[in-house]
Amino acid sequence: MRAETVSWRMANVPGNQEIVDTHTHVAISDDPHFPLSASDLTASWWTSGGTIDDVLDQLDANGVGRLVLVQAIGAYGYDCSYAAASAAAHSNRAAFVAAVSMRADDPVADLAALCDTPPSGAVIAGVRLFGVDGTEPAWLADGRAAAVWDFAAEHNLVIVPTVFANEFKHLKVLAEQSPSVSVAIDHCGFTDMVEGDGQAMLFALADIPSLHLKVTSYVLEAAERDDGDAAKLIERLAEAFGANRLCWGSDHPQDQRHDYAGKLALARHATRAFDDASRNAFFNTTASRLFFI
Repeated sequence: MRAETVSWRMANVPGNQEIVDTHTHVAISDDPHFPLSASDLTASWWTSGGTIDDVLDQLDANGVGRLVLVQAIGAYGYDCSYAAASAAAHSNRAAFVAAVSMRADDPVADLAALCDTPPSGAVIAGVRLFGVDGTEPAWLADGRAAAVWDFAAEHNLVIVPTVFANEFKHLKVLAEQSPSVSVAIDHCGFTDMVEGDGQAMLFALADIPSLHLKVTSYVLEAAERDDGDAAKLIERLAEAFGANRLCWGSDHPQDQRHDYAGKLALARHATRAFDDASRNAFFNTTASRLFFI
């Protein structure tokens, strides 16, 4: 889909703080060292504009300083080689969120191998637990997730669950059992903020201080479409969770509704009512604390 421009691209909204993008993906389609293992979960966004150089060019063109490379499961499955190598090559500005298959018998062993093996071991800041692959994520309640939480506590890793709202009850239990482990929920759990019970399930997590929300382009675009202005949702999230538990992620280049400049403009527009401290938390300090310390 061709990227579209948006009317708020040039919105006169303060934006001078360094920006950290907490949700980017990279893939390369023509390098035999990093063979693709594409699934049916996503469109083939990796065919152009998805290399680390492509992504950094977009960040540089838009004044974004640092980025978190999240394992692109749709492109590579659980082979983290390219994202890890990309983060290691740009370790001055990139952090890496790996992924392990939670359907495996011993995901902790797989995670330990990533932490012990270069280049991933030098740049890994978190682990993505992917539970939206069309199967029931039994691992959330059968002890496998708890074991990963324990490992994360020992190795100072952020847990990044990619799950739907009906699984939040399990996240709540795990987070309460391991309060020292920071958690950043991908895409706010894909929560429908208009219909159903998901909204209540999301806001029920607000009293758990270790839980953070990655407010991605997916979330902002849905709010803009359904409610006319994403600022309404962002302000409600900030009121419930605090701006210091929200962080922005572009989902570039997988999200292709807007180009990178458009995604950033939408995020700035959505936070136009924030004071400077809240805006800085959303675009910088929350992400820095989670992924770069």
